[in-house]
Amino acid sequence: METSYSSGKEKNLCIPAIVRIGVTGHRKLASTNLLRECVKEVLSKLDTMLSQMLTHTSHQFIAVSALAEGADRLIVEEILNWPVAEEENKPGLEVVLPMPVADYLQDFETQESKDEFKAFLNHAMSIKTIEKVEEPRTAAYGLAGRNVVENCDVLIALWDGKPVSGSGGTAEIVEYAREVGRSLFRINSESGELKEERHEDHSILVRALKYLDAYNSECVKDRELNTAVDAQYSTLTKQAVQSGLPKKILVPLREHLLPQFVRADLLALRYQNRYMEAGSAIYALAAAAVATVTIQVLFFPLLFELLWFEVAEIALILILLWASHRGEWHHKWLDFRFLAERLRAALFLSVTGLGCDLTTPPPQLALSHRPDDWMVKAFLTIWDSRPQADSKRENMFEHLKIFLLTAWIKDQLTFYDRASERHRRRHTRLARIGVVLFALTLVAATLHATGLGHLWLPTLPAIPRVLASMAIIFPAIGAALAGIRMQREYLRNAERYSNMAYHLAIISNQIKQEGDQKTLISLLEQANEVMLRENQDWRVVVLFQKLEPP
Repeated sequence: METSYSSGKEKNLCIPAIVRIGVTGHRKLASTNLLRECVKEVLSKLDTMLSQMLTHTSHQFIAVSALAEGADRLIVEEILNWPVAEEENKPGLEVVLPMPVADYLQDFETQESKDEFKAFLNHAMSIKTIEKVEEPRTAAYGLAGRNVVENCDVLIALWDGKPVSGSGGTAEIVEYAREVGRSLFRINSESGELKEERHEDHSILVRALKYLDAYNSECVKDRELNTAVDAQYSTLTKQAVQSGLPKKILVPLREHLLPQFVRADLLALRYQNRYMEAGSAIYALAAAAVATVTIQVLFFPLLFELLWFEVAEIALILILLWASHRGEWHHKWLDFRFLAERLRAALFLSVTGLGCDLTTPPPQLALSHRPDDWMVKAFLTIWDSRPQADSKRENMFEHLKIFLLTAWIKDQLTFYDRASERHRRRHTRLARIGVVLFALTLVAATLHATGLGHLWLPTLPAIPRVLASMAIIFPAIGAALAGIRMQREYLRNAERYSNMAYHLAIISNQIKQEGDQKTLISLLEQANEVMLRENQDWRVVVLFQKLEPP
């Protein structure tokens, strides 16, 4: 039976929407039963909103908490016990500790509380400990609370509404959430009154979730995707065997990361082609419209029906612009390509056991992506859910080195090298054609202006009109070719790809020469960083090149 990888609707490729719920509140609570019902009401609201918004995507709650006594644990418990239809959507827990566990345990008075804390800790998907500060413990609590706010999508606060009375308290954390624009649900810890505060991050989250749902809804033909996955896996397996690695080391890739990469890559190519072809068609149609009206006026002045061709050409331009904006071809191409390139790097870094985190772009590339962009979250979700390789990597250093050098670094080096040549060749070709067209325009305009073209009137009466039409049409075609050349950034891309090939060649040579594992890891991380920065730079360049009327 053929395995299907085609649509986000398929369980094995659907990227779930992860909604991180930060928690904060008082340690001493009056009526826990009432507050539990209020927390359930909040979760129900979120559940309903997500279910209505996401038609192709499942969602998962993850609590982000310091696991302090009282409100923290009450909210976390309700989140973890929230009923879900599918096991893979079971809620999770990420812990942010204000200090090392041994020190933190001293804050809990009873053994029962300590045991409860340890039980929650054992359930955690990740544990982050704030570095110990040389200040009162309350300062560490404040750091942990702010970290919770910064790393969640929405905050639930069990707060009595009273102003700040000390450092690290609930009031301070709520105030910080407001300062950074984090949406939150405030539950009065005494009366149970529920209030929702929405900030700008709510619309950002909603937009990200909708884009993720749109990505999951995209379909690729089963045969096309399965063929591509099999071809990629076959190539990687051959390269691994030739490098001396066992085949089983790539099995986890075949089941998870590889299908996700291939799907993202195919979708990126789909929308790149639509965007590029539409752009070329728009410039060509604009030139054709100029040619149509010129030919009609100069050669067939009474045949007004020819102008319907111009009407059709202009209409097609508007239709293509509408389809491009409506289908978000440009946006999808950029986002899908970003996701595909990150997954490409993840394929190889996962084989080595290295991390593949997305670092924040430097200031000059800040427009590339933000931590809350959908494709960033989608990549991290895929990366975090990857199966771990069973194969041990002891005594595999040299084999891994050869495999990564051949299958990843050299493969990308070859790509950038060829892409640079291709873009430079296309830029040169279009530029030369443009020069030829304008040279012919100059000749035609000169002949027409000097009257030399009229010398042929007795034998060839159409020559003056031919020269006039050339003087009008050729510049229009040249402008169209220049527009295509500039839209596709052939020269800039040629230089950027050449620069990338240069850097990867240096890294490749260093990998060949180095003989210790620590240096190899450093070089692989450097290669990953270089490729990430190149992709970020590319996004910034292309970001504002949406299709517009010529």
